[in-house]
Amino acid sequence: MGRRVVWMVAAVVMTASLASAQERGTTLGGVPFGTHPADVAAAMSRLGLSAAELPDARTAFPLDQTFAGRIDGRHVLVVAMYDSSEALEKLLVSFITTDTECLRFYRDFKLALTEEFGDTHADVEDWKPPYDGGRHVGREEVAIRHGKGFVGATWDRDDLDGMAGMSLSVGANLTVTLAYESSKWAQELDRRRKVLSAAGSGGGRQQ
Repeated sequence: MGRRVVWMVAAVVMTASLASAQERGTTLGGVPFGTHPADVAAAMSRLGLSAAELPDARTAFPLDQTFAGRIDGRHVLVVAMYDSSEALEKLLVSFITTDTECLRFYRDFKLALTEEFGDTHADVEDWKPPYDGGRHVGREEVAIRHGKGFVGATWDRDDLDGMAGMSLSVGANLTVTLAYESSKWAQELDRRRKVLSAAGSGGGRQQ
């Protein structure tokens, strides 16, 4: 997968996001925060993504949805998270990459997002011993996989009367994840923690 595919994927993200002058911020496919599950599913279907189940499908939040498929040839996994009123407040888009292309894809994608949305709010590459002091060079993937490296960037975007977050990062499994969080997500995350605490369960998604 070359840079052309990276920019095509980025175009799917950006074109829809910029198409909205509505009150809520938007996510993948132009889906606004606050959208109900059925409408999110329809939008994901239009992008060629189908409903899927994670290996551990048990969750304290049954409204949440998972979709899988390809966007311009790139395999993606999407997780949509809802509040108690069935309103979308977070969307995770994970791009499945090989170890060798992971960082190249991340950096090309970050460049595309920066050119469209402006400077990042934060842009971090952090390497811990024994990979600090430049010793990560050529071993970035090993460092990240062992929890000794973090690579990520964030952008601020408008949503309601507050700010929505958009971030791009590389996970320990060397996938690249684009996360959209609404201005209401912090409130919803607090609710989820209380639900899990009350249930005495460590399960459920609360990314």
